[in-house]
Amino acid sequence: RAAHLLTLDGAKERLHLYSIGDLATASPSTFAKAMASCSAVFHVATPLNPKFNDDFDGERDIYNPAISSTRALLECIEKYSQTVKCLVLTSSMSAVAPYPEPSVKDESCWSDSARQRSRNNWYGATKTDQERLVQQWVESSRDKGILPQDFRYAAICPTMIIGPALNGSSDVSGTMATLLGWVRGKKGGAAPNDSMSFVHVDDCAAMHVAALENDNASGRYMSLVESWHWNDIAECLKELCPDMPTMKLYEGLDLVVPTKFNLDKMKSLFGVKVKTVRETLEDSLQYLKSVGALQ
Repeated sequence: RAAHLLTLDGAKERLHLYSIGDLATASPSTFAKAMASCSAVFHVATPLNPKFNDDFDGERDIYNPAISSTRALLECIEKYSQTVKCLVLTSSMSAVAPYPEPSVKDESCWSDSARQRSRNNWYGATKTDQERLVQQWVESSRDKGILPQDFRYAAICPTMIIGPALNGSSDVSGTMATLLGWVRGKKGGAAPNDSMSFVHVDDCAAMHVAALENDNASGRYMSLVESWHWNDIAECLKELCPDMPTMKLYEGLDLVVPTKFNLDKMKSLFGVKVKTVRETLEDSLQYLKSVGALQ
């Protein structure tokens, strides 16, 4: 599953891969070998929704493994605090979704994880509580002297990430499989009266790198372009992929206004020129065609 990583430029000399096994049973020692002598840590792993079956339990299968393994990782960082000076967490816009929604979202917005759990949104609840956990740990550990005062922490909160995958496989998964389903007509044939945002995988990755390399990076950063109404998304997809089934546009008089974001913090710090929604969709569809997943 990781063979494609070994073909990256410089991988032979600089890339070392470690298997940590089951996240549900992770302990601080699980990460010790990989973390030894590291100066920075990227935490990007969170369990996604497994294939639902009669035995699925969101708290057991998603929430608990993510939270317990995050705690284990943080304890390991404490043991290596003399060398580890920066932690970058991949959070999610799922953690930046308050209810009711404000007129403009920014990094001060937080989701209500109790509400997310009550709605069986276990991924959202996980990302919200995970980010809260890490933020509180950093603040508390600095106050107690466990971490040095100059220890840096940044959380990147991406929306739906799409774009070319490094493995180049026609067996697409995750968000790219979701996009593929849309152009195959699995959205139900009608555009919902809602909006959605995207970010290109290259731009999201560049933001993570910038969070590490920029000494001023600190706190939360949204990672997205803008939000489009589904009518606009449907029209753009049809233009880019004329053979896809036509998605009926929403015609009600109560057309929702796409979510608005204040992206000043993201733009001022990272200096990453993000691709537009159209460019992101176009590049993603071209990738699906190039690997044979889409005709």
